[in-house]
Amino acid sequence: MSIALATPIAPLLLPARLRPPGPPAPTDVPPPMIHHADARAVLDGARLVTLYDQANWSEGPAWWPRERTLVWSDIVGRRVLGRREDGAVDVLLDATPFINGNAVLPDGGLVHCEHGRRAISRSEGMGVATPIAWMAEGSRLNAPNDVIVGPDGAIWFSDPTFGLENPKQGVPTRSESRRTAICRIGEDGVVRRMTDMTQPNGLAFSPDGRIFYASQTPEHGEGEVAIHAFDWDGTALSNQRRFATVDDGIPDGFTVDRRGWLWSSSGKGIELFDAVGTHLATVPTPGMCSNCTFDSDETRLFVTGGACLWMLPLA
Repeated sequence: MSIALATPIAPLLLPARLRPPGPPAPTDVPPPMIHHADARAVLDGARLVTLYDQANWSEGPAWWPRERTLVWSDIVGRRVLGRREDGAVDVLLDATPFINGNAVLPDGGLVHCEHGRRAISRSEGMGVATPIAWMAEGSRLNAPNDVIVGPDGAIWFSDPTFGLENPKQGVPTRSESRRTAICRIGEDGVVRRMTDMTQPNGLAFSPDGRIFYASQTPEHGEGEVAIHAFDWDGTALSNQRRFATVDDGIPDGFTVDRRGWLWSSSGKGIELFDAVGTHLATVPTPGMCSNCTFDSDETRLFVTGGACLWMLPLA
């Protein structure tokens, strides 16, 4: 005897909500430490607040203008999260392949770095992400870490081996290329390794698009931990030089504002440098921070680290 089963009707799937709407919470941390007078007009009176504190390891913040949402990754929790303007926090992508860095494409979609599938993928902030690149010059990528979209719309990403070494953040295996590089996906969709660095990590461009910044953060003493600058002529990177270092921790991720100032993560919090590398200020965070980004107006700096997403309102 056979039993006919009714065809199930799929419900309207809404994002899982982790935090209801509500105001930020105060953060018990000292105010910014001004090292140079130029930073005073921006940071005087600025106080860090906590937007969320229940992640496993927060990384990859990106401002999504279309949705007025701050997107970031809980790598170990295998989720991409979204903080809405009303204070709510939603799961945008669940059961991810250890997504780390995120960025927003010119068409409004999202692009992601995946440790697990060793790929660059894209999504619309719901459902699943679709891989768009997993090879470069004949070999598999390592574990793409940070991603940005350049002034011309090209996708740039760092490709260290951290996600191949830590089973909590990826799938342990060996590098096929035996290279750790900065990669670029051009209009033709081809992935090219633009330059090798020792475990490259954070990425950013100067406001005019002529200077490219990348940090290298080796964990075993195989190179200098520093932020480097390169000249970019639209075709190649050149004139690599050290731009800045941090006294504590590593310059894991960073962002550059319209002034050309670089805001970098460190073991103390956020370190602020001007366009020539002068150390302007330190913004303490309660724990080690991993990355930061601005909203469209640069009136808010969003900071990730550990379990938390913080925000620094700016003058």
